[in-house]
Amino acid sequence: MSGGTRRFFDAIAGRYERVYALASGPSRERMRRVLAELPAAPARVLDLGVGTGRELSILLDAGHEPTGIDVSPAMIERCARRARPVPLVEADLWGPLPLPGASFDAAIALHGTLAHPPDEAAPHRLGAELARVVRAGGVLVAEVPSVAWLERLDELPRESDRVLRRTGPRTCVFEDRVAGVAIEARVLSDAEWTEALAPSWSTRVDALGALERLVVARRRG
Repeated sequence: MSGGTRRFFDAIAGRYERVYALASGPSRERMRRVLAELPAAPARVLDLGVGTGRELSILLDAGHEPTGIDVSPAMIERCARRARPVPLVEADLWGPLPLPGASFDAAIALHGTLAHPPDEAAPHRLGAELARVVRAGGVLVAEVPSVAWLERLDELPRESDRVLRRTGPRTCVFEDRVAGVAIEARVLSDAEWTEALAPSWSTRVDALGALERLVVARRRG
């Protein structure tokens, strides 16, 4: 993940929960679906791209033991202020993870965290690295944009302060005009997610509304 990505999330950290985050109702509904895929509590859950940590309370209430990882120091700082702090790691999720092998029962990546790989090979590297830190039989659950989302980009509601612009067959740029920063998104098909996580993961991809997918991958033994 580039320094530009870190700059983007640092720049929007103060506005994230007000401008970017889902409302509490839809967020809780999505988390119920995520929780249904996780191992029985207490499970050690790695939250990739934890951000400000809005979903941590749901994981804790369910009896899980989350650890958050994020590339943005500003996001980490806000997450650390929560009433029930959890272990937090400042690191690039697309690089080698500074975590012991088989130290988690599950990993989650919510709200399109995995939509910003730095290059085409990055999802393959992530799959291999998560296979190292998640135990055999563990699970990865990720919310990702669908190809349909990218194809319907021009139909989506417009915001004066946030602009989405398609730049290629599978890429677009998201610009936050208030913060003066931008980030590229890269969309994978269902088959590409399955291939990227092989051979260490057995993967299925479910519809999550009309424009998103839920990737559920089980760590092979």
